Amino acid sequence: MVGLVTQKEGREYRIPQFVILSLISDQQRFLIEGAGYIFSSQKIKEGIEYEFLISEFEEPSEQIPPPELNHEFEEALFSEENQWKYKLQLYRKLEAILKKKRV
Repeated sequence: MVGLVTQKEGREYRIPQFVILSLISDQQRFLIEGAGYIFSSQKIKEGIEYEFLISEFEEPSEQIPPPELNHEFEEALFSEENQWKYKLQLYRKLEAILKKKRV
């Protein structure tokens, strides 16, 4: 089978389906999901690296158990303060669009 191969922390991940990389800047979050074969959710910081190679392999790597989320990070992410920051950011984007249309 053909799929994606990556290595992280000394472990090889052979992923037969898909990998989704998400940079959610308004939440300061980096997310990687790979069909049950790889998962990471972390605060955005400089130096996060993943290298993928399209490769042929006999068997995919063993699927990982459902992820344990970093509860402190998740709580901070969805805190009331962060929700208000997000709403204010969205308001300013919409306000800028409306101002452009008036001109």
